[in-house]
Amino acid sequence: MATWPLAPQLFFVVWTRANDFSVTFSLSDVPETQYFVAREAELAEIRSSLRSDGSRRVVVLHGLGGIGKTQIAITYAKRYRDEYSAVFWLSIKDEASIQQSFIKVARQITQQYPNASLLSAVGKQQSQEESIEAVKAWLSLPNNTRWLLIYDNLDNPRLANSAEDAGIDIHQFLPTAYQGSIIITTRSSQVDLGNIIRIRKLISIENSLEILSKTSGRDNLQHGKKLVAN
Repeated sequence: MATWPLAPQLFFVVWTRANDFSVTFSLSDVPETQYFVAREAELAEIRSSLRSDGSRRVVVLHGLGGIGKTQIAITYAKRYRDEYSAVFWLSIKDEASIQQSFIKVARQITQQYPNASLLSAVGKQQSQEESIEAVKAWLSLPNNTRWLLIYDNLDNPRLANSAEDAGIDIHQFLPTAYQGSIIITTRSSQVDLGNIIRIRKLISIENSLEILSKTSGRDNLQHGKKLVAN
């Protein structure tokens, strides 16, 4: 990673004056399925796994493509957003997506804290690598422990024992301080971080009825009521 052009001390002085590190919640650019059925068991396990005293907690949602990993992460973020000072969404499918995601996060932060020294230079003097390092530094500040990062689509991870310099090394994009909450969605079974939750297909009759009820607008289907034709 590149060396910061500004003194780290100035960056930390600005940010230690903030009391709560709060950033307005927004997932406006994240794709959401209209008729998604919340998986309560998985959501409960995520919440339980991410409860902490401020030290880092990581959950990996692993499963086939299109099975609902991203939508579960979205549902969790929306349902429990008040428990976090900031929620940030990062597409990690390739290097270009990662860089753009970090730049967007930096801009989200500086919209509320325009005097943040290193972050305020995003898109100007800083390179993309320096922008990534500036965001990671902000997430690593003392007392800034209540954030949630969601790394979506880590489907091509770099394997620790691989001789090839291929795939995404997620460790390169994690904050250095051992704090905060992290959700990773992936198709790969090779992501070995935190608590791994296997996302499986919905096969129960109750889930099928709930999907049908939402798409048709007929709530009584969920309660097993017989429909009478007019």
